[in-house]
Amino acid sequence: MKKFLFSIALVGVSMMSFAQNSMYFKAQDAMNAGKLDDALSMIETALVNPKTTKIADLYNLAAEIHAMKLNPELMNAAKNLPFDTIKFCTNLDKAMSFYQKSHEADVTPDKKGKVKPRFLKLNHDRILSMIDYYNYAAVFANNMGNQDLSLDYFAKYLDMPNSPVFSATEKDSLMQVKKVAYLQTAKNMAILHYGKKNHNEALKYSEIALQDTEGLRDLFIIKMQSHLALGDTTAWLNTLKDAAERTGDFGFMQNILYHYVTTNDLAGAQKMSDDMVTSAPESKNSWYMKGCVDLNMTKNYPAARESFAKALAIDPNFVEANTNMAYTYINEVVTRKQNGEFKYVGTGKNISQKELPKYQKELATVKKYYEDALPYMLKVRELKPESPKDWAYALQMIYENLVMKAEKKEVDAIIEGMR
Repeated sequence: MKKFLFSIALVGVSMMSFAQNSMYFKAQDAMNAGKLDDALSMIETALVNPKTTKIADLYNLAAEIHAMKLNPELMNAAKNLPFDTIKFCTNLDKAMSFYQKSHEADVTPDKKGKVKPRFLKLNHDRILSMIDYYNYAAVFANNMGNQDLSLDYFAKYLDMPNSPVFSATEKDSLMQVKKVAYLQTAKNMAILHYGKKNHNEALKYSEIALQDTEGLRDLFIIKMQSHLALGDTTAWLNTLKDAAERTGDFGFMQNILYHYVTTNDLAGAQKMSDDMVTSAPESKNSWYMKGCVDLNMTKNYPAARESFAKALAIDPNFVEANTNMAYTYINEVVTRKQNGEFKYVGTGKNISQKELPKYQKELATVKKYYEDALPYMLKVRELKPESPKDWAYALQMIYENLVMKAEKKEVDAIIEGMR
């Protein structure tokens, strides 16, 4: 009798499980009848019941239903017709979530330790075909002004190759095939996080995005400013150096030099420029930076000229090197005047007949500096005729010291027109 009662109990449990699992078929019928929301409600009821065993089946069915709800919006978007972006985003996210849950349930061992997957290919193929939709959803969410949701979708898009539905080989393949899109996604996330002052996240994603070769300037600025916001000036300086080296942007190079000048860190500046020359002796920027250190900090004008000459040998049309080459001559003669090396020229002193030879010798020395500076500044004018602020004042000084009256008059008029 006890054995009989025990069997009755087992039948009772089996019937309860069957009742819950039959909900799957009812939901399937509702889906086929177009009653998608009713079907989802049935699935939700079945999933929260501990007696339900068709977990993978129910999750897969829920995913398929949300994919069906997504499809009309997807078709309209593909045809450039109006569509509901909220429905697009919501149903995509739910479909992808349910496909992955179905996969997890499908590969989970049963009570006997056995794995009997039935949806591996279906879940895999569906997820693979829908990956890029997350990128679209992120853009749609951002356009709607919901940056948090946009970041969530971008993060899911970036992380999708790590889904357990993909093998290690498939993951590597996806990362390679979609590399350009993923790097752009990382850039988008860096920009959004930076705008929200999430500086650690901005650093994380800018570092990923900097694997690219395009749009580096903005990414380096985000990275530098994030380091500053977090109070890490050492990381800021290292990022600035990296930015200057990778982009060749003179704004970055001038900022490096400005940092060393304002902190009076001559040793740091010299090490930086020496390291650049050592690591990239074929780079015009390396020699340019070394010349700038000698021009602005050590005031070693002959050494600066040697470096600028090497930069110009690589690129004769290097505007900044031409400019600074001219200033090595102008600044040196001005410095020598300030140091009192010239006893007659520029002193306002009346020159006696006896002192005339010495005066003329000094005058020839001074004129030689301006004569040497002239061709470089004329080259700057040739290269940037539309930007007189870069050459007019220097040419005015040169022409005045060389007593080139007609040329100075012309430049005077240009400067007057700039005011």
